[in-house]
Amino acid sequence: MSIKFKAVQVVNPQDITAPRRFYARVTDASITDLNELAELVAFNSSMSKTDCYAVLMGLETFVIRELERGRNVRLGELGTYKIGIQSEGRDTEEEVDSFAIKKAKINFRPGPGLRKMLKHLEYKKAQNQSA
Repeated sequence: MSIKFKAVQVVNPQDITAPRRFYARVTDASITDLNELAELVAFNSSMSKTDCYAVLMGLETFVIRELERGRNVRLGELGTYKIGIQSEGRDTEEEVDSFAIKKAKINFRPGPGLRKMLKHLEYKKAQNQSA
C-alpha cells in the first residue's frame, strides 16, 4: 500500500507577497476505528472480537486517566503520550502560576516501530487533485 498525496498551493507566511508554491499534502484517509481494530486483533489471535474491543476500550479509559494524573503513557513500539502546556510569559519565576497556563495539549512521541515504518513508506499521487 502507499500513502496518497495531492499538490496544494500555499502562501509563504514569512513573505505573503512571494509567489505561491505547491507542496505535497497527504489526502484525507479513511478511518480505522476501535471496532475495526478489535476485529483485526481478534482475527489474528485466539480472542473474540468482543474481548478485544473490551480491552481496547479499557486501554482508552486508562490512557486518559493516567494522562490526567500527570503521567506519561508508553504504548510499546507505538510511542509515548504526554501532556504539554502553553502559557503566557511572566517577568519573574514567582509570577508563573496556574493562571499563566492557557492551553493543554497531547504530545505524542512515536516509538521505534512507528519511526521505522515512517522510513519505509511509499507514496502515490492521488488521481483527483481537487480532493
